[in-house]
Amino acid sequence: MRKLPIIFLLCLQFGAFAQIGGTSAFTFALIENSARHTALGGVSITNTDDDPSAGFQNPALINQGMHNTASLSYANQVADLNYGFGSYSRSWDTASSFLFSIGYYDYGTFIRTNDAGDILGEFTAADYNFQVGYSKKYTDRITLGVNGKFLYSVYEAYVSTAGAIDLGAAYTDEDNLFTAGLLIKNMGYQFIRYDDNSPREPLPFDVQASISKKLAHNPLRFSLTLHNLHRWNNSYVNVNARNKEIDLESGTVKNQELPFAEKAMRHVIFNTELVFSDNFQIRTGYNHQRRAELGPENRRALTGFSWGLSIGVKKLKISYGSAGYFPGIASNYFSVSRDLSSFRKSKSKSKYKSMGNPDF
Repeated sequence: MRKLPIIFLLCLQFGAFAQIGGTSAFTFALIENSARHTALGGVSITNTDDDPSAGFQNPALINQGMHNTASLSYANQVADLNYGFGSYSRSWDTASSFLFSIGYYDYGTFIRTNDAGDILGEFTAADYNFQVGYSKKYTDRITLGVNGKFLYSVYEAYVSTAGAIDLGAAYTDEDNLFTAGLLIKNMGYQFIRYDDNSPREPLPFDVQASISKKLAHNPLRFSLTLHNLHRWNNSYVNVNARNKEIDLESGTVKNQELPFAEKAMRHVIFNTELVFSDNFQIRTGYNHQRRAELGPENRRALTGFSWGLSIGVKKLKISYGSAGYFPGIASNYFSVSRDLSSFRKSKSKSKYKSMGNPDF
């Protein structure tokens, strides 16, 4: 893995020219995978708190503190969509760590009909993300990492597969309580197409950067995250906008021209954490793009805002996160993580106690 820094720089140059505009398949590869990420606005690529789910997003966050730790997450989204995630981390030496993860996205059961509307039965739809991550600490402050992914989709009789990688970097200054992260996400290739007669579809490429700072004598930790850095204009044609313009020649809706400040803000996610201790944290986030695109123009309410908390209970870390996608509709994530090494030690101690060993 000594060539990892060189690969990282080469892929950064490649990624800067990739996926400019257009749509993509396998967009589930961008979905947040834990209650913590949900509470922080959907993207968090800096702080870890030794939670294995952090490495699912940025492989450079996989570290020794996650050794033999597992995390499980469940999300109940809108329209009865259900997501499940699991991660397990393992370290083999003082500098290298691995993370094994799986993501499951269940979209429910649908009614199958023919062109005339006759009901023929039912079908299901689901996506899967199988992921292996590796990180290596190169200096006391710099860590680089890579995620390898196998993406699998099945919608009724339509099946598609793809492979992708994430390249991440993390900078940590423990003395000044400052962290920074850089992530190149979902560079890959569609192996099997949904339809053999259709062209191959691109993956949801993204470039993200983040900085985080915790106050020295205060529980507050602030983070600023930028996403979609490879594409300046994130606006799209909103056919339902009240002030939309129609092209008189073609009859199509013109793309909405946004001011500079609005284009810039659609790359920004703000979040704040109150880190009272390892066992109690409160989190909030704001995703401007989510608010601008999903909230109704006349009543956005809490669209784009998110919040959550984490509580440590008997060596378990239990987290909850809620994010607003539409007024009155929120997604809810639940996560739990545990150090399996401590679990085994507890069982061993109980065994010796039952045998009357005075050392326990």
